Amino acid sequence: MSAVTQPRTRSLDLSMLRGGRTYLWLAGVSLILAIVSLHWPSTPSYDPWSWLIWGREIHNWVTGSGPAANQALHIAGGSSWKPLPVIFTTVFAFAGSAQPNLWLVVARAGAALTVLVSAKLAMRITWSLVSRSGDEATASDTWGGRLIAYAPVAFAGAATLVCTTFTHSYPGNMLLGYSEGVMTAAFLIACERAWDGHHRQAFAIGIIPCLDRPEIWPVWGLYGLWLMWRDREARRLVIGLAILMLALWVVPQKLGGGTVSGLATHAQGNHSKSSCVNASFPFSCELDYTLWPLVLERLEIASLILLGITGYQVTRSSRQLGSWSAALRQHPAAVAASLAGAFGFIWWLGISAETQEGFAGNPRYAIVGVMLVCISGAAGYGWACTGLARLAGAGLRRLEERRPGFGMRAPSWRVRLTAATTFMVLLFLFVPNWFAHRMPSVASIRYTVRYQAELRERMSYLINDYGGADKVRSCGSLMTNNFQVTMLAWYLDVPIRFVEALPVYKKGHLTTKLEAGPNVVFQDGVGSAKASDQGPTPAQMQVWEQGWKQKNGSTYKIIVKSPVTLYTDCSAFYIYNHKPRKS
Repeated sequence: MSAVTQPRTRSLDLSMLRGGRTYLWLAGVSLILAIVSLHWPSTPSYDPWSWLIWGREIHNWVTGSGPAANQALHIAGGSSWKPLPVIFTTVFAFAGSAQPNLWLVVARAGAALTVLVSAKLAMRITWSLVSRSGDEATASDTWGGRLIAYAPVAFAGAATLVCTTFTHSYPGNMLLGYSEGVMTAAFLIACERAWDGHHRQAFAIGIIPCLDRPEIWPVWGLYGLWLMWRDREARRLVIGLAILMLALWVVPQKLGGGTVSGLATHAQGNHSKSSCVNASFPFSCELDYTLWPLVLERLEIASLILLGITGYQVTRSSRQLGSWSAALRQHPAAVAASLAGAFGFIWWLGISAETQEGFAGNPRYAIVGVMLVCISGAAGYGWACTGLARLAGAGLRRLEERRPGFGMRAPSWRVRLTAATTFMVLLFLFVPNWFAHRMPSVASIRYTVRYQAELRERMSYLINDYGGADKVRSCGSLMTNNFQVTMLAWYLDVPIRFVEALPVYKKGHLTTKLEAGPNVVFQDGVGSAKASDQGPTPAQMQVWEQGWKQKNGSTYKIIVKSPVTLYTDCSAFYIYNHKPRKS
């Protein structure tokens, strides 16, 4: 008697989207992309130069190398203290002049990893939403059927890649070495490990984003309390990492001459004129004009719709099952997608509230929320593909039941899913068609990075052409444009506070009495379309040069390497805004 062969059915299988090895592959790809990107013009920006300086100062303090003034940590000046990037820059300081580029590799790899992990999460959630037994499983038994069955998953991943890669201000800032990419990648990985039930791993990884943004602390702290209640053996891990995290924030602040309260007050005072903190109602300005436009509106709407559908399904299931916990377990993927979207929107509300309290409200602060909203919205689009296919089949079957002679049979699942996916892709691409202004162009990203890299190259050239960092330092007081202070401090190997930013002007007049200009001025923006882009402006340089003539009968020596000009007059030795220094 021969065995009866049962019909073979397969459900969707995308196990490669799970497991720790996938992170290693994605990290490897991200690292390769980051290294290749150094072939383009590259430089850190204002905040990253601060972290590089502090890393080098810690290295000099440990090894006893470098100028005497730079063998201690000086927190004053520069950006806000962040332990995460400074850990890397301290290690990279052993590489000397390669330190900035090594940090750029890490920052850019983190940004790329954030994009890839976001797409991975969107695909995994969509896979869980659309994979079911029955006709879908049977239809995916062949290669062609599997490709069609995987189409909504691939669509969700592609939509996430587009949304995250071209988020306004994200690619430019990440190419300039900001740390939000590394932080967000670690946060997303921790979330997925928690989803898979690896709570100790999730909590341990969660310390990484906590070392970059204090907004993560409440979430991480509550998660740690829950973990200690659930798993008593994890108490040492939770308490130990909490102490380590606080120590890395507080101890360097004290050693570097700062204060714990300075963590907040520095961030509150560090904002540009265009920041929403200057608006009449900062909360609304930040949410409406800064954060909401960061994500394609079609994905934001899809995320909100998904939240509503999930709420309806869970409420209905709770009535049927008599338990909210059982209802949540019945819809794990939809709940995960909804939690991602809800947390993303709540994150934006938190950033808006901080702006109301006087913080800068930079778009990069909202990157965690951006990624989660993109993931949720993309999963909503993928889920809609199978939802439309099922609705179409159910509608045609009811029509046939009501009108038996209609003669219209419901198309196969493959046909319906193909049509539904095609429709949703076209909807995503063309309806509405007024979202393109939210996406930065490749040309604008390249211009920003190229110009900043050009400033770095020219400033380094002028220092070497003048005779080196020692000779520039010995000339006297130093000044440059506000945004180049940390770059100049790094190249001259001095604490940030030794380089002065531009004096404050109001209505064309100095707010501080200044008899003569500084001994050394690096003026950037020379040759720009607007004279106001130059710092210091030609008018300011003329006033200072007249001051030198009246006091010493000397003038600035000028070396030009567009777009940077170096002015030097070493006839009087003093440090601007500090005590006079003997020649």
